[in-house]
Amino acid sequence: MKKVRLLLLLLIPILGFSQNSRTITGQVFSKTDGMPLPGASIFVDSKSIANETGVEGIIESTSIGAITDFDGNFSLTIPSGIVKLTVSYMGYETQILYIDSKTSFEVHLTEDMNALSEVVVTGYQKVEKRKLAASVAQVNMKDAQQIGVASVDQLLQGQAAGVVVTSETGAPGTPAKIRIRGTASLSGPQDPLWVIDGLPLEGNDVPNFGDKDNIDQLRNYAIAGINPDDIKDITILKDAAATAIYGARAANGVIVVTTKKGTKGKMNINFSANTFYTMRPDMDKLNLMNANEKVAFELSLAQRDDLDFRTNKGEVMRILTSANELDIYRNNGFNGLSNATQMAINALKENQTNWGDLLYQSAANTQYSLSIAGGAEKSDYYFSLGYYNEDGTTIGTGYERYNITLKNNYQLSDRFKAGVSLFASQSNKESYVTGTDAFTNPANYSRNANPYLAPYKEDGSYNYDQDIEGFEGRYVPFNFLEERDNTSYDLNNNALKAIFDASYRINNDLKLSTQLGLQLNHNSTEKYGAADSYFTRKIREKTRRYSSDRGGYYYFLPEGGIIQNWEDNFFQYNWKSLLEYSTIIGDKHEIETMVGSELRRSNSKIIATQGFGYDKKTLNTKPIIFPNESTANESTYKAYDRATVENAYASFYATGSYTYDRKYTLFGSVRYDGSNLFGVDPKYKYLPLWSTAGSWLVSEEEFFRDNNIISNLRLRASYGLQGNIDRNTSPFVVGEYNNATILPGYNESSIVVTSPPNDKLRWEKTENYNLGADVGFFDQRINMAFDFYQRKSSDLIGLKSVPLENGFEFTNLNWAQVTNKGYELSIATRNINAPNFKWTTNFNISHNKSHVDKIQIRENSFLPSREGLPVNAVFALKTAGIDENGYPLFWKGDEKVSAVEFFDLVDPWADFFPGYLTQSNLSNEEFRGLFTYVGDRDPKFSGGFINTFKYKNLDFTVATNFNLKQTVVKNLPYNPSQVDRGQNYTTDILNTWSPNNTGSNLPGIVGETSGSGDSWMAYKWFADLNPINTMSYLDTFVDEMSYLRVSSMRLGYSLPETITSKLHINQLRFNIEGRNLFVFSSDYSGYFDPETFGNIYAQPISKSISLGLNVSF
Repeated sequence: MKKVRLLLLLLIPILGFSQNSRTITGQVFSKTDGMPLPGASIFVDSKSIANETGVEGIIESTSIGAITDFDGNFSLTIPSGIVKLTVSYMGYETQILYIDSKTSFEVHLTEDMNALSEVVVTGYQKVEKRKLAASVAQVNMKDAQQIGVASVDQLLQGQAAGVVVTSETGAPGTPAKIRIRGTASLSGPQDPLWVIDGLPLEGNDVPNFGDKDNIDQLRNYAIAGINPDDIKDITILKDAAATAIYGARAANGVIVVTTKKGTKGKMNINFSANTFYTMRPDMDKLNLMNANEKVAFELSLAQRDDLDFRTNKGEVMRILTSANELDIYRNNGFNGLSNATQMAINALKENQTNWGDLLYQSAANTQYSLSIAGGAEKSDYYFSLGYYNEDGTTIGTGYERYNITLKNNYQLSDRFKAGVSLFASQSNKESYVTGTDAFTNPANYSRNANPYLAPYKEDGSYNYDQDIEGFEGRYVPFNFLEERDNTSYDLNNNALKAIFDASYRINNDLKLSTQLGLQLNHNSTEKYGAADSYFTRKIREKTRRYSSDRGGYYYFLPEGGIIQNWEDNFFQYNWKSLLEYSTIIGDKHEIETMVGSELRRSNSKIIATQGFGYDKKTLNTKPIIFPNESTANESTYKAYDRATVENAYASFYATGSYTYDRKYTLFGSVRYDGSNLFGVDPKYKYLPLWSTAGSWLVSEEEFFRDNNIISNLRLRASYGLQGNIDRNTSPFVVGEYNNATILPGYNESSIVVTSPPNDKLRWEKTENYNLGADVGFFDQRINMAFDFYQRKSSDLIGLKSVPLENGFEFTNLNWAQVTNKGYELSIATRNINAPNFKWTTNFNISHNKSHVDKIQIRENSFLPSREGLPVNAVFALKTAGIDENGYPLFWKGDEKVSAVEFFDLVDPWADFFPGYLTQSNLSNEEFRGLFTYVGDRDPKFSGGFINTFKYKNLDFTVATNFNLKQTVVKNLPYNPSQVDRGQNYTTDILNTWSPNNTGSNLPGIVGETSGSGDSWMAYKWFADLNPINTMSYLDTFVDEMSYLRVSSMRLGYSLPETITSKLHINQLRFNIEGRNLFVFSSDYSGYFDPETFGNIYAQPISKSISLGLNVSF
């Protein structure tokens, strides 16, 4: 009887519940892609249900809930008095579902950016954020994605504190320069390591684009082969606790890219189509003289008989000299000229050629992406196709890429998983041909071309620029449009990145995993110049010889074009194996450890060929009949060259972390890297890198839990050692094969030693300290992260003097040292979070100061040492105005002195040939003492500011990035002693010092006889007798730059669900975006962009307007 009463007692709440209940059904989807969410929870808050038990004083709390099935469906029976349900799913914002008389619902959950970031992917492990003691930054690609950006590196501008991303040129497919917490090496790599799904990529070192040869050379970069639409998120590892696990490649930081993969559920198809229109750059920003100004300027130069530099150049001078009226003009002025001459000169003023339209263009470009993703209980899949096509704003440049991505993951058993990822791409870059002379670079030529120069003659033939220097005083015809039509430069790349993963869970705590990553690249480059091109004409002109047998001059280079080809094959494998152990003891102690090994080998083979007398119709070249053996051995005519580079690495590593009571975490890692690069002395073959870190989750303490203001507080600290490899050095003897004449008449092979051996050469090391705090306010409405760091890079490879009996003045040694100190601040806020309107802000700012602790320069150097100064220190000669002859005055202590006195100029031939030569009596050390440190090329502050507004189905995002207080140097706008009337200049030259314009700080235009006294020595010194072009180092051309660039303004609209459901699609979204439309900056006149200030060879950074469509079903 007791048992029956007990059974009835238990059934009372159930019977009562069943008598007053109803059933709610529905389906839960992801709002992002429209896919159903299996495993979502739908439940009634337990606080809202209380049933009487029938026993006095006892109330029973009942939990009611359901889980969605594979297709996101659910069915839930609830008491009739319930008015709301809670719907939750990991990684998505929890939603309250208010119910009335409806019984069927369709729920669309929004991804929770905060929840998504609760796990940090480091490339080796996934770390819960609550345990994180390292300094990392996370970027969700949905926030950073922009239309018309070929490579993911440029999308990182302004996204993360301490990560300075600078576009140094606007050429299509060119990477951005990235510096994470400053520069950690003086001669080795300075770019971060890129890792995609665990595979470290080779081939991402960005050259110095301030050099013309680098900026005009086509290269392929591994990360550029990844379709940004395939990327899910990016994690940037900054301190030693985060990067030491990557060993001797991580001193410059690590960027970990995680790509998308399939999820359980129905197949989801996503298609996006984008068209972006890039605008022709505004030539007015260059402040060049127009035709009227240029003709007037040439007339002013022609009036002066003291100017003797290239006096036969410029159309005005040619008109005057051909009419024999130069003296008439100088004596009687313009009105004294004949009517025909006046008309010819005035006609030049009216002949305004728009070189901006001839060299630059607007272009309509396209970007498409298609992905198919889904999965079942035991497997998932992701497949995508991508196409990107961009014609550059510089005519003749472009970048086209095709992508195929395939990812599959399989649950082969309860314990065994396997996966494969394939990233294939084919790309083609095209550009202009340079290499013969600097002026053939289109950005440079657009500055130099005379505004009155017509590209075509009246009969339609090419009009050659008569002011080109040519070769050794001999004129070589050049027309830029002809050059563009008759030359080509292409780089074709085929790339494959393959990743094979496997893991076996030995038990609940122990897992064994392995990954094999393969990277294959094949680059095929071709540069061609037809016979009717300056490129070929200039090289052929160098082959002119005189022969009495032939009765005059001839060319030994055969007639026809020149074709050059490079074939570059690269392969690397990276095999790593991991054993991971994770357990929780007594709900208080969490232990995670990992041990592993990694083997890596890379091989590169480059073959270069060139042929002369090339005929595009027959595809044949012609042999060269050399005049002598020494000429035949010149590298200019080398028909075949081959180079191979092979490197191997072996690594062993381990990590361990311990967390107590979910509040206190200690972390440590160690890694040993070995390489054939430093394998001479066994003591230096392996480099131990390690780190230790700790964090304290203060907000979980009892005394903090009731804090209504600070909802989260975590303190972090780390210390460790990072590594770097300078691949440009070797512990062995380095030499170059050459040819030398040792015995008269005999040419023999020789080796020129360029670097002596050093068996003590070893890895570069960076010691890293980091203190950080993560703070959340008002239930995470405001999140802040602050870090302070110091990085001391030691054992940097640098030049150091050695005793001369070694046969060398300098050699590479591990001894230089650099320190970087700085701080970072990131703030993320949810300003408004209403049902129909949301406004979020992300702001970051960072400051880094570098300091060269130890370095040595060559004794014959004319520039001072950077020791005690920033890595990118700027030196200048401090001027004190302009003297009465138009030459700059300088400060020598507190005294103003002339250029002659400042440089201690003398006439070494004064006794027997006076007035012909000048030189400085200063020693190299004294010469270095003339310079003053004036600033740092690196910005004092950098960061980004991103605002996102959402109103119902509309969203609007504005993304900006900024650099503040960086020192910039203008490219020398003119040399006052070598003003070339045959080229154009900026309007600055119209404001130079003259007797009528004595208030100017710009040096006057001078000739050898312009001044008085010993000023002739200053003329010769600045003209061509100074060793380092001292005029370009005047502080007159140094400035401080600050700018904020609005990198993206994006407006999007998603069709309401009421419409998309009728169309049987999950989502349909339209967007319009403007990129780089506005820049707020200090003065950068004379250049297209503040980022390219001082670089006359850089292509302009493109502005674009784009229209896009995205549909998923």
